[in-house]
Amino acid sequence: MLLGHMNDRDHTHHCSALCWLAVFIMLLAPGGYGQRPCRDTLVYVYDSICEGDTYLFNDRELTYTGLFFDTLPRVAGECDSIIILRLTVLMIPEVHFYPYRRCEGNVGYDLYSSGIGTYYRWWSSPPDSTLLDQQNRSWVHVNPQVPTTYYLYNDYRESPQCPDSGSVQINPIVLCVGAMRLTPDEITLDHLDFTVEDFSVGTREYHYGGWGGRHWYINGVHQDENGEKATFHAEPWWPDTVEVMMQAFTPTCIDTVIKRLPFKKISLYFPNIFTPEGDGNSLFAPVLTGVIEFEMWIYNRYGTLIFHSFDANTPWDGTYDGRPCPSGSYVYRCRYSDIYTPDGFQSLEGCVTLLR
Repeated sequence: MLLGHMNDRDHTHHCSALCWLAVFIMLLAPGGYGQRPCRDTLVYVYDSICEGDTYLFNDRELTYTGLFFDTLPRVAGECDSIIILRLTVLMIPEVHFYPYRRCEGNVGYDLYSSGIGTYYRWWSSPPDSTLLDQQNRSWVHVNPQVPTTYYLYNDYRESPQCPDSGSVQINPIVLCVGAMRLTPDEITLDHLDFTVEDFSVGTREYHYGGWGGRHWYINGVHQDENGEKATFHAEPWWPDTVEVMMQAFTPTCIDTVIKRLPFKKISLYFPNIFTPEGDGNSLFAPVLTGVIEFEMWIYNRYGTLIFHSFDANTPWDGTYDGRPCPSGSYVYRCRYSDIYTPDGFQSLEGCVTLLR
């Protein structure tokens, strides 16, 4: 049988011996006021208070959860009433919000509350109709289109008992789509500079609460430059593949884009045609990058060695023993060592056409 009562949190729960006697005097006389029970009567009382409140149990001040006993003596007769109180101290819910952004899939916010109650009531300003289907839940999913303040009332039951409430203001989700361009397509020891440019959507506008923007990372290192277009300088000791990452963002969402540039530290380029009497390409010489040692031989169609050099900067002018060689195809062969294999040699062969 549930007895006792629950007052507002600012009041003290109290029940004196005379109170218990007045409440139970009829219950303890089974046959009426003139009859006497044959044994003691047990009365169970269940009640609760909020954390920090005091419960008065026959002049005893109770502030913690537990099982308590008291005796209510009979005015006449031999039997007493034994009162057994089971008191529960309820913790205040203490509402705290944890908004979790969703920029992919079900875009919006998941609003979580750390409250420990069992009754939840949500509302917002301005009103959000999606809350109508999400009442009495410890978390809700919302996607406001304007800045909105969300409120939560938390308690153990719908009528006031140990309530707490809180609020949080959130801005609409502004998505970001990252995109960037790199030039040139590769880095060489002769051309160490490369340019990055932001082509993202959402990074250039002012949104609720702030501007969009981007951060640049080169090989995982954050760069001080954060403009839409920037030029960076590669170092010769960088890896053979340079990783460029752009972190594009709005005030609410982030999108990451990664591209990789090959860093060609070794290259050999031989022209396939030259014209000794021409104004432009009149000499045959390789363009080398990262080469330490170099040696080249040139043969005519009969296998005669007509040119030999240990220096890539010494070109063939299309002559043999001081006399012009005729037009036609010539075979070149070279061997070289590079910065990766300074103690070993590699070889390369090809053909070049001489035109007069």
